[in-house]
Order: sequence, then C-alpha cells, then structure tokens
Amino acid sequence: MKHTLILLLLMTLCACSDPQEQPRDGIDLTGAWVLRHVQFPSGTEQDYALGGDGTTCLIYDRRHLLYECNIATTPTGLLVQPTATTTVTLVDKGGGEWLYLENGDPHPLRASDSTITIQRMGILYTFSRADSLYSEWGADIRDIFDRATDSPEAENTRYMLSTRERQLTNYVYWLVVAVALIVIVAVANYVVYRRRRRQMQLQLQQIRDVQQNRAPSVRQAAKSVEDTFFASDEYAALVRRTATGQLMKDADWQQVEHSLMTVYPGFTTQLQSLYPMSDVEYRTCLLIKLRIPTKDIAAVLAREANTISSLRKRLYKKVFGREGGAKEWDDFILSIGT
Repeated sequence: MKHTLILLLLMTLCACSDPQEQPRDGIDLTGAWVLRHVQFPSGTEQDYALGGDGTTCLIYDRRHLLYECNIATTPTGLLVQPTATTTVTLVDKGGGEWLYLENGDPHPLRASDSTITIQRMGILYTFSRADSLYSEWGADIRDIFDRATDSPEAENTRYMLSTRERQLTNYVYWLVVAVALIVIVAVANYVVYRRRRRQMQLQLQQIRDVQQNRAPSVRQAAKSVEDTFFASDEYAALVRRTATGQLMKDADWQQVEHSLMTVYPGFTTQLQSLYPMSDVEYRTCLLIKLRIPTKDIAAVLAREANTISSLRKRLYKKVFGREGGAKEWDDFILSIGT
C-alpha cells in the first residue's frame, strides 16, 4: 500500500510539471543548420546551396538561443548577413512529436541526426546539419551578431569572413606558440648550462686545491712513480704500438686506463667529473696524459690529426667556457691527477 501511494504521487507530479521542462535528450540542435530545401503548400519545391546568392543558416546555442542569418560562400571566404536573434524552446509532445517555439510562436518540428524540418505557415523548411561550418565559423558568426546588436542597419549589413585572414590568424597563432616554446626551451637550456658551469667551476677549484695542498713529500713520491712508469718496458711497448698506428681493442684500452690509475690515482675520476665525454674524447685525454704525440693519437683512433686538434679545442671551451688552444687543453690534462 505504501509503495502504491508513492507511485501515484510520482505520477501526479510528472503530470503537473510544465511540458517545456521535459527532458529533451532526443534532440540536440546545438550547431549550424543550413537551409537546403523548401516545399510550399501548392506542391512547388525549391533547393538552396551555399554558393551564389546563398541560403539561410540557423545557429543554435545550447538549444535556447537561435542566430538566423543569410550566408553564402565565395572564393575568398564566407559572406554573412545577420537577420534575427530568437529565443528557442523545444516541447516534447510525446510519441516522437515535437513543438518548436520561437519567442512563443509554435511550429511543428521533425528532426534526425542530419536534418530538421520546420513548418511555418504551411511551408516546410528543411535544414541540414553543417558541422564543419559551425566548427570553423560558428564563433565568428555569433560575434557578428554581438557587434551588430546596437546597429539599426544590421539587417542591411553584410560581413565578409575571409579564409585568408583566418589562415593568417592561425599562422600567427602557431608562430607565437612556436616562438614561446623556443624561448622556454632556450631559457631552460640556459639554466641547465649555468648550473653545469657552476658545477664545473667548483670541480676545477677542487682540483686546484688538491694540487696546491699536497705535501712536498707526497709530490716527490708521485714524481718517482711517474718517472718509473715512463722508463718501463710497458710504456715503451705502448709508445711503439701507437707509433705504428695499430688500432686497440676494448681490452687494450682497459689496460691503458689501469696503468694510468696506477700512476695517477685521481686522474680518471677528476676527468670524468668535468664533462660527460664520448669514447673518442675520453681516450684522447688518456693518450695525452701518456704523452703520446698528436699524430699517433689520430692514427690509433682512426681520425685525422686536425680532427684531434679540433676536439681538444672544443673540450677546452666546454670545460672552461672560453676559447682556448689544443696545447692549453693538453697542459690542463697533464696538470691533473698528479
């Protein structure tokens, strides 16, 4: 009994509600609709197109506001003449029938996804949906109505929407976006560069501090180890091999690195802390530290001698932030790790 009373109450409320407030999920007129066909009570029919003299265009905004204008396409764009702005309401009569109210004036309406047919004084006006026109020009057409509201000559005024201007506007927009992205990337790179420069300067200062603060006895011991290595058969064999231009395998480079770490324990650590070097750059620095001539370094690494010279100049600029010669880079390499 209780459930029956609740059901009767809900049915009564639905029956008393305003039909204009019924859900209208079955029809969504939002968008642009272009007049394509007119059928008169006499049976006479007429078709319309966007070109030439144009046709009528209806633009619905959230189903409630209607912008009506004459519209035609031209080789350079769109020609628009505003005619009226109307408040629109849809009333669901049930059974698939709708009533179309323009400022309270009722008209029968039939609708599908692609067309709507409105009856006015016995004349049937069939409009087809124009999604591309709405997406491209809908905002511009509504803007025309907003600007023409206070103009008494609005109905006699035509507005040209230029395709070329639209393309130019889009071009300028994307140009601004591109420039903004370039600026953002440039600023980000500069920030990273400045941070990296500060890190390099700190590391260089630490290297200088280590060199300057060594006790004389430690320096003498390091010099003794260095002299012993350069007088060894191992070093003599390496010099002969590089002089003949023999390419070295990874295992050979590991042996070179091991020998250097024995003589200069801090060299590879200090070198790698300065800059993320490529294999060629790193191996060039190893051979510089071993006092191998430039022409032999080039031969071992299968590069031209001028390429190795340019590489050393680039490394100096990357680490010190200023121009420098290949010899200046060699002097720096010879000074660290000892």
